[in-house]
Amino acid sequence: MYKRNQDTCREVTRRATRDCRWKAGLYRNVDFVALRGRIIAYQIRWFNGRWSGWFVPGINDADGKFNPYRGRCSLRLEAKSMRRVWSYFYDHEHKFILCS
Repeated sequence: MYKRNQDTCREVTRRATRDCRWKAGLYRNVDFVALRGRIIAYQIRWFNGRWSGWFVPGINDADGKFNPYRGRCSLRLEAKSMRRVWSYFYDHEHKFILCS
């Protein structure tokens, strides 16, 4: 069986979301839950104004920092848990390629 319709993809730039789901561990489906699509690649605009390189979910986006505290969120947010770089969507401007 093959897919008859090709996904539609677009680049989106957004301000900080303040959505705790982006910080929720290494869940791979946060993009689908929050945006109803799949993020193919993304960048973060750091506080110094520079854009990061491109991150690809599940390939090169494990963050070197951990979630320090447990938090209330619709997705499980545990203390000392690993997270993806897209956790910075919470408080940084960002852009991504979204396909749906």
